[in-house]
Amino acid sequence: MMPALGTHEAGRSPWLVVALILIALALWRSLVAAGIPLSVDEAYYVAWSKTPDLGYWTKPPMIAWAIGAARAACGEAPGCVRMVPVLAFPLSTLLMILLALRLQFSRTGAAVAGLAFATMPLASFYGIAATTDGLLLLFWIGAMLSLRIALDGSRAAWLLAGLCTGLALLSKYSAGIFALSAALALLHPRWRPWWRSPWPWLAAVVAALVFLPNLWWNLSQGMPTLRHTAEISQHAGYAVRPLAMLEFLLSQFGLAGPVLFGGFIAWLAARRWQASADGWFIASLALPFLVVISLQALLSRAHANWAAPAMAAACLAAVHTLSDRRRAWLIASFVVNLALAAVLYHFDVLVRSPLQLEQVVRTDPFWATRNWPGIHDRVRDVLSRPPGANAAPRVASDDRAVLAQLQAALVLPPGAALGWQRKGIPDNHFDQRFPLPARPAWPVLLVTAAGPDAVLAAYPDAVPAGEARSDVIRDRPLAFSLWWLLPAR
Repeated sequence: MMPALGTHEAGRSPWLVVALILIALALWRSLVAAGIPLSVDEAYYVAWSKTPDLGYWTKPPMIAWAIGAARAACGEAPGCVRMVPVLAFPLSTLLMILLALRLQFSRTGAAVAGLAFATMPLASFYGIAATTDGLLLLFWIGAMLSLRIALDGSRAAWLLAGLCTGLALLSKYSAGIFALSAALALLHPRWRPWWRSPWPWLAAVVAALVFLPNLWWNLSQGMPTLRHTAEISQHAGYAVRPLAMLEFLLSQFGLAGPVLFGGFIAWLAARRWQASADGWFIASLALPFLVVISLQALLSRAHANWAAPAMAAACLAAVHTLSDRRRAWLIASFVVNLALAAVLYHFDVLVRSPLQLEQVVRTDPFWATRNWPGIHDRVRDVLSRPPGANAAPRVASDDRAVLAQLQAALVLPPGAALGWQRKGIPDNHFDQRFPLPARPAWPVLLVTAAGPDAVLAAYPDAVPAGEARSDVIRDRPLAFSLWWLLPAR
């Protein structure tokens, strides 16, 4: 790396400052996270966590395991569920600092790189969202650090790299791209002799063994998770879409922050990384993910966060470049990214209320969560008055979003949220694990957007129970009809 970051300076240690900043960020995010209703995906993962397993319908199991641990530790509230990302990102930041030190950054340079990662828009958004991304990044960066230590000759680090890669695969299948990144890193002349060593291959075996239980689960269940991954990748089919790829690449400026991603591009364009083993390592851990997902965007579609792990290496490259001759830009990156976080977290106070904007989709970053509490309250009220039934009522729906939200918000036990298989085949976790029977033996409150004809065709004795409606976000209201399905007497 360059001398500006490769010299280990004397003087005051930055670690106390780093620790205080990370604690402050975690407290800030935990307060924000506690005040936002769970999204549909988060609620879905909460439902998974109530039935521990080796795999689930649309994702590997790590997120459900982590949320289950969080729920066991502190309860069912959104702030507790979101302790998973709130804690994952500080841990990822510490690993980033250790990786920067291994890459010969100075102590100050390593601290700056870690804090730059911790304040990226990527970290600001996914640091309060209990999704797969926070855990994927944690284990991906752990695998990066282990690989870099292994390349210096540590045999145990090869096994640790395999372990971290396997855990990343249990978080999100796209972590498989790490194998491509590691192979590319090993093409550097300094590290090519490792191809003749058994240790990289043993690391691959360890990763496969860690991932094997989920693969076995998929095989035993008809491959639902892998099939879903293929389906969302194909979307509407394959075609060449250059504008979609351009949109994806531009979205990376938003994911990393405009200054940091610009610094990464400047680092790539300078091409000095080609002459350095550490520079080659950073490029190897950033470019394959970006290239693979860019091709995915070109041929089908790709969301901005699908290449999130590449931002770890990109952050290191950007800090290296900006710390060299453009330190004012590095300072600007912190200002911009923290300002974006403040606007995201406090949009109502800083933007919407002062400008007296109507609460609609375009004026609320968390619009998708706002209408659900009204649905929860209405369903809770109807459930409290089941018609002449002794058994505890259950809920059912043909919409996994409804079931996920109700099971999380009403703290329903496993089996109390039932999937109505209107197509005759399972389409989600509830359909698969807890299908609604044709003749339920307990009172069931059916919550559906289907019309009366569809409900009565399947359940002729269904009793109307009113409607659940919420329009906090006026241009995206939620409305469902409610029906009691009562056991035969």
